[in-house]
Amino acid sequence: MKEEYLKIITELGKERVCLNEPLSAHCTFKIGGPADLFYEAREEKELLTAVKLCRKLGVPFFILGGGSKILAGDQGFRGLVILNRCLGLEFENQAEGVLVRVSSGMITSELLTRLAAESLTGLEFMAGIPGTIGGAVRGNAGAWQQTIGEKVIRVKILNEGNKVLWLDKKDCSFDYRESRFKHNSEVILAVELALTRGNREQIMKQMKEILIKRSQQPKEPSVGSIFINPKPLAAGSLIEAAGFKGQKVGGAKVAEAHANFIVNLGWASAKDVVALIEKIKAKIKEQEAIDLKEEVVKIGEF
Repeated sequence: MKEEYLKIITELGKERVCLNEPLSAHCTFKIGGPADLFYEAREEKELLTAVKLCRKLGVPFFILGGGSKILAGDQGFRGLVILNRCLGLEFENQAEGVLVRVSSGMITSELLTRLAAESLTGLEFMAGIPGTIGGAVRGNAGAWQQTIGEKVIRVKILNEGNKVLWLDKKDCSFDYRESRFKHNSEVILAVELALTRGNREQIMKQMKEILIKRSQQPKEPSVGSIFINPKPLAAGSLIEAAGFKGQKVGGAKVAEAHANFIVNLGWASAKDVVALIEKIKAKIKEQEAIDLKEEVVKIGEF
C-alpha cells in the first residue's frame, strides 16, 4: 500500500477508512468501481481534516454527497472519496424573515422536512430533487423556474489555500445550473438561506403536488437529467425528436418516459453510459448544430 494511503488511514482512523469501497453503492446510477480509500465525514472538523490531509500528501480526493449527479468510472477512484455527512442546522429570526444555516452534507429531502416543521417557505420547489445541499448549491439546482441560488445569502467554504471563509452570494457566480464551485476545488461547508414564515399546511400541500409531478419520471437507477437544457430549448425534446427514446448501449437506455434521462437497466457500465451520451451529443450537433452540455459529473477511471 502507498505510504500516503497509510498516513491517511492512521490520521483518520483505521476503523473509519474503508478500502476498495464500491462507488456503485453510493451513487444513484448504481454504477462505479471501487474507491481505494473511502471515509465518512460526520462533522465539519472531520471534513476539513480529510481534505487538508489529502492536499498535504498530494492524494486525489472527491467529496461525495448524495451521489445523484455522479457517474463513477468502472475502474473506480484512485485516492480518497469523502462521504459528506455534515448535518448541522440552525435558525435565526430576522426582521425580514428567517436565516437558515445548514451544513453541506444534509440531504435535501431531510432539510425540506425540517423546514416544513418550522413553517418556513421558499424551497418547496426543491421537493423530490435528490442529493445534498452542498451539491445543490454547487450546481445551482432548481425547478419550476426557481433555483436555490436565489435563496442563498452566503456560502461557507474551504478555499484552495486551506482557509475557511464566507462568500457573499454575489461572489458565487450563480447562473442556470452554474456556480463558481463547478470550476475550482473549493469545498462547500455550509450555506445560509433567506426564507420566510408561511402556512405549514400550504407548504406541505405544495411539496406533495410537486412530488406527484415528479413521480412521472423514470423509476430505474439514473442521475436525473443528463444534459443541461440549451435554453430556450429543452434537451429532452431535442433528444426525443432525434429518435433516441428507448435506444440502448449495453445496459444503458434512453428512458421512454423522459428522453433526457439515461437509465441503468441493471447491468449498465460507465462505459455504456458514456458511449450513449457521446452518441446523443454527436447526433444533436449534426442535426441542430447544438453542443449539449452534460449535467452529470464523471469521477474516477473510465
